[in-house]
Amino acid sequence: MREHPDLEQLKRQAKELLSGFAAADPAAAEEVNSHYDNATAATFALHDAQLVIARSYGFESWPKLKAYVDGVTIQRLVEAVRANDVARVRTMLNARPELANMTVSYGDEHRAIHYAVIHRWPEIVRLLMQKGANARTGIHPHRDATSAWTLAHERGYDEIIAIIEEGEESRGTPEHAPETVADAGGADEAARAAVANGDLEWLRARHAERKLANPVQWNSGGMLTVAVRNNRFDALKLLLYYGFDPDERVSSGEGDWTAYSQGYPLWYCAALGRREMAELLLDHGASPNVHVDSSGSPVYSAYSHKQWEMVELLRQRGGLVTGDIAALYRQTDLARQMLSSDDGGVLPEGFKPHGKSLAEELLRFGADGGATEIVRMSLERIDWVREDPRWLGILASPLSFWHHIPWLDAGNKDFGREGYLECFHLILRSCDVNVVGSFGRTILHEIAAMGDWIGGDEVAAFGRAALDAGAHMDRRDDILKSTPLGWACRWGRVQLARALIEHGADPEESSAEPWARPRSWALKMGHHDIVSALS
Repeated sequence: MREHPDLEQLKRQAKELLSGFAAADPAAAEEVNSHYDNATAATFALHDAQLVIARSYGFESWPKLKAYVDGVTIQRLVEAVRANDVARVRTMLNARPELANMTVSYGDEHRAIHYAVIHRWPEIVRLLMQKGANARTGIHPHRDATSAWTLAHERGYDEIIAIIEEGEESRGTPEHAPETVADAGGADEAARAAVANGDLEWLRARHAERKLANPVQWNSGGMLTVAVRNNRFDALKLLLYYGFDPDERVSSGEGDWTAYSQGYPLWYCAALGRREMAELLLDHGASPNVHVDSSGSPVYSAYSHKQWEMVELLRQRGGLVTGDIAALYRQTDLARQMLSSDDGGVLPEGFKPHGKSLAEELLRFGADGGATEIVRMSLERIDWVREDPRWLGILASPLSFWHHIPWLDAGNKDFGREGYLECFHLILRSCDVNVVGSFGRTILHEIAAMGDWIGGDEVAAFGRAALDAGAHMDRRDDILKSTPLGWACRWGRVQLARALIEHGADPEESSAEPWARPRSWALKMGHHDIVSALS
């Protein structure tokens, strides 16, 4: 969508779509069938065409699209919240209540309620809660510390906490509601249950009534995925016969930043080793190379779940073992071959990552996986200046100890742990250790928040490496308003806290807001060993 969309132009699009569909134009039919179930030329009207246009841009209705065109957007709502413009916030939420729970963009998980809490605007918090804001959802990459409720609680904003909990109680929200995609409810849930139970007669009856739809959920797919997960081959076959999308493509967001996730059914076939179902999906056009958001392609799924027969099947049907897979799983020879082909200009198109170089792809995922030699080879081909902000993401990649995350089945626990720190040292030689990332974070902040499956000595080793490279200790991030020492105190990293103090970090930080000082963090989080270290 253009930066300043024109409603008249969108109306013309709808009229052209209606005319094309009535004339049996294949492109128009494909667009209609992608966003509208059981459409027929005899009954498809202008308001239906407008609905298709709206859905194609990520909106649930034409009025929602019109409101967006009129300037009722998540970005404008955030502007109004930050300005404490209560009247404007109320007007925008009345026009589009879904904005109360929408993230700012695909890469920025701030919601309007985060800004309302940070600025301590109680009336706006109340308005957002009344419209369904989720105050328990945090901001990547530290969601545990950045929900609106947590921000208010840890700052001592008792009046904000009271408003949030009152709003949750009024709509029956559990005290600690998990992050979930909204339940489709009603007939949609009945259809998913019918698929799970293999009730083909129910599905046939609803289809005959033209009441069988497949609303795909962002985190869990649709009815085809339900069929795969419950091993219901006949249900899957029937749904594909009815023409449902074998990739179950779904969008999230709106307008300029609509994101897509697709490939759920084949992804689960690959993970569960369901070859017959996979072949059926592939025969109906499922792609082995599309990506489920944050979970990779079906080929990656097969590889990570050690389903080698599925890997071979998918490769036979056009699936690619791409750079991210090779790097994560320390396939050094394969990565070397890819780089050599790329250097010679003969790397097949499908292997090239979108929007970045192969070397960057291998570097990022090699650092994630602790693949020292792959990181070394990739760095030789990276020409970023040392201050490039992209370096922070690369520096932070080894910090997850990816293969050793306890709940991650895709990891290879047999890999050694030493590769992560080795990768970190290699990357440090290529960049400015003080590069600043989103929300004012530095690598010392990221080290302080490493996962609890990583030992204190390991965390401190990363911290000392950064300090030896000249890392500054006085930078405050934009959300927790704290230095790396403050973060170490919040997350209970006593060895790192001691290392920071030994290198000259100020344990008092009298210029900080009282709730953001190291001692305050240690006390409120119950880390008494750190309280002693600060003394």
